[in-house]
Amino acid sequence: MDRVLGARRLVAELVKNEQLEVRRAEIVGRDLAQLVETLGRPPSGQELEDWFDEHAQVTELYAGPAALDELVFRHLTPPPPPPEPERAADARHPELERQLREAPEQREPFLVYADWLQERGDPLGELIALGVAAAGGAEDATLRFERHLKLHEARFLGGLAPHLPSRVALRWRHGFVHAIDELVELPPARWAELLRLRICEVVGAITLHRPCPAELDAAIAAHAASSLCSLTLEGHAGRLPERLLARALTSLAVTGGRLVLGPGALPASLERLELRVHEIATDGGGPPALPVRELGVALTAPLAAFLASAQLPRLERLSVTADAELAPRLPALLESIRLPALTHLAIQGGALGEQTFGQLARLPLAAQLTQLSLTGLELTDLAMRDMAQKASAFPALAELDVSGNELSRDGLAAARALAPSVISRRQLRPGSAHERRLRRWAGSRLQAAEGIADPTLWRAAGVDGDLRWARYRGEAEYELYVSADLERYGCSCPSGIQPCKHVVALALVAERTRLPARSAEDIEGRVARAGLPRYEEIQE
Repeated sequence: MDRVLGARRLVAELVKNEQLEVRRAEIVGRDLAQLVETLGRPPSGQELEDWFDEHAQVTELYAGPAALDELVFRHLTPPPPPPEPERAADARHPELERQLREAPEQREPFLVYADWLQERGDPLGELIALGVAAAGGAEDATLRFERHLKLHEARFLGGLAPHLPSRVALRWRHGFVHAIDELVELPPARWAELLRLRICEVVGAITLHRPCPAELDAAIAAHAASSLCSLTLEGHAGRLPERLLARALTSLAVTGGRLVLGPGALPASLERLELRVHEIATDGGGPPALPVRELGVALTAPLAAFLASAQLPRLERLSVTADAELAPRLPALLESIRLPALTHLAIQGGALGEQTFGQLARLPLAAQLTQLSLTGLELTDLAMRDMAQKASAFPALAELDVSGNELSRDGLAAARALAPSVISRRQLRPGSAHERRLRRWAGSRLQAAEGIADPTLWRAAGVDGDLRWARYRGEAEYELYVSADLERYGCSCPSGIQPCKHVVALALVAERTRLPARSAEDIEGRVARAGLPRYEEIQE
């Protein structure tokens, strides 16, 4: 392209749009063309703004870097390269490329490679340089990266360019694709073509949102770069893909229904495993072995049974997400598993009561924990003060994460009795988490319960330990109770819907009103003797 003509047109457009005031426009255009030649490339918007500010012929500039970058792209960016058969061959340097694969997170090897490529006129060099600049937060670098990618689309993406945008999301780092997320099913042949692209030579992670049949397993395993270390399978069922699991993966995440694990199904290199499946079946004799250092599970009853029989000799970090029903069973599960190397325990979801925490504190593994994370568990200041009294059970604890609870400064101060370092990224309004859980638990009975959630309608009411109880006075008199965690409840009314509106109303009243401490006098037994089904019986 005519560099001088392009520079003059850029200056003329700025002057015409009253974004630039100059004394001699032809001199500014000539000098801008010289700047492009000196740099060996078009300037960025920020570079051009700085250049205009220092030019003797420029008296005022009103355009910002983004507007200038757009003009540079239109007037000074070279035209696309010639069609594929006429293009210059890719410049290759095996040693520098090996360094990229060995240190994909370090920017220095990529910058060295970018310089080497740019010296040989390979456009991949500028793509890498722009990618590194974008990762470092350089202004307009992301926009320039996307434009350079589009300009050389045929070179970088080949014939796949029209097929990829709606099917896969490419995650870039330092000018290369480091992660591929399949959004819509991509045929195995297209996967093979994608993974053979030069920009995919350091891919580290792949995510599939569907089962992985044998043909797809073979295509990805055969063509993925040696840098592939992380695999995510969502919506998976059955056995794991054998060829992909034969790779030296370090991270595996599986979401789905029923997972089947055979002997040696997991690679010896695996360090982190995340399981969000309903159940796991084993195919082979002996207890299942999970030789990982880090395990994350979304707990279900079948998954808990599997873990109780598993061998976890290397496990150092365990993260458990449990709902309100399964959270109280966690201490028993941890007691049933031999965890000699465990030092980091994270619990989230549901609600962690004082009784459950006390059971955790009595476990032998409490003494070996150095980090404990209790996030999103509805912990209050009162609960934290009670938990702090068990600090002696955690002598090695150095860090405690209590983010996402309902703690004030007093609660956080109490937490420091458990660990010298306390992390609190965000705390919720007191009572908000329990109120949301209460409304989910009440369901369709909430509206009817709101109509009778008036303390004057209760002949007697009180709190006995974790039990809220009352005698309701309406068309008839009923006895009822509900536990603080909403797990146990009952009412002597004839309703076949559980929890009934009286129980829900009592939970609302207990949430909004401070009930007096009074003995319930075996109210659970009296409700049971009334011949009405209790919650536990309904569940059975």
